[in-house]
Amino acid sequence: MNIGQEVYIGLDTHRQTINGTALDTAGNIICNSDFPNTKEALMEFMKGFYPWYSYIAIEACNFWRGPYKILNELGYKVKLANPVKISQIAKDKKTDEIDSKILADLLRVNYLPEVYIPSDEILALRDLTRHKINLMRLKIRLQNKIKAQLSRNGISYEKKLWNKEGIAWLKKLKSYEIDSLLGIWKSLAKEENSVKRKIVGMARVKEETILLETIHGIGFYGAMIIYAEIGNVDRFPTPKHLQAFSGFSPGIRQSGTKTKMPKRANVNYWLKFIISQCSGRVTLKKCKLQRHYFRMKKKKGWKIARKSTGRVMLSIIWHVLKEKIPYQES
Repeated sequence: MNIGQEVYIGLDTHRQTINGTALDTAGNIICNSDFPNTKEALMEFMKGFYPWYSYIAIEACNFWRGPYKILNELGYKVKLANPVKISQIAKDKKTDEIDSKILADLLRVNYLPEVYIPSDEILALRDLTRHKINLMRLKIRLQNKIKAQLSRNGISYEKKLWNKEGIAWLKKLKSYEIDSLLGIWKSLAKEENSVKRKIVGMARVKEETILLETIHGIGFYGAMIIYAEIGNVDRFPTPKHLQAFSGFSPGIRQSGTKTKMPKRANVNYWLKFIISQCSGRVTLKKCKLQRHYFRMKKKKGWKIARKSTGRVMLSIIWHVLKEKIPYQES
């Protein structure tokens, strides 16, 4: 390899290992190797590939952040690849060596299906808001287990079990299993409240979240999740792109007279979750979105109405973040 010649490197990352393939400008393999997913092993593989002429592609899987952070700090130019589109290109040929070579080759010919790499601030916000959602889901699982325990013992209960009166009533039952589950539930509730307070403090000083809270159905917590998952709204040319990213706009596949609307595989499920929640809340408020929901519900049922309301909400979100103006009903 000539010093100064451009090098294209694909890294297929896993929990324990990384497979790396380096190609020259003609597509010839310079090297390919498996090595442990550690900083030392990664730096050893990159030895001899200098940042000013090396281009790197990593698939956006669960383990991309560590290698990306290391390489970014060392000054390498790193791009993140869409795993769904890479899989479609690879089709039935899938091994770690092939994956890393495909990444390097697509990068070489400037055909890599890239995905957005958020800033460190946005990544930190995502971690925090997703942690809050996961704590909430764990709490709900425990609540369901407690209800199941009550049903097994033939004990009827009020719908509101999770206020002070309900918890006091559960304690009076003197059930070992319920007390044990309730102890874990209380610990999770305490941790969730701690995370919630942190999110509230951050949301109150963010221009984007303050603007998002002007939209009916979106509170401080929903605003923070939406902002964290969208990141830079400029990466969405139109509201329809944001709707597709959120899973509220199905794909389309047409052949002759036949048209199918398949579900999109590469959507942001966290954003889809919170918009679904907010579109449900907005049905309780007297506003344009509520009227839109009931109009659609009358025509096509509640499921279609919720999706349609979510799409309208995402369109409003796009305009609010893009134009940096509060939402006002006309």
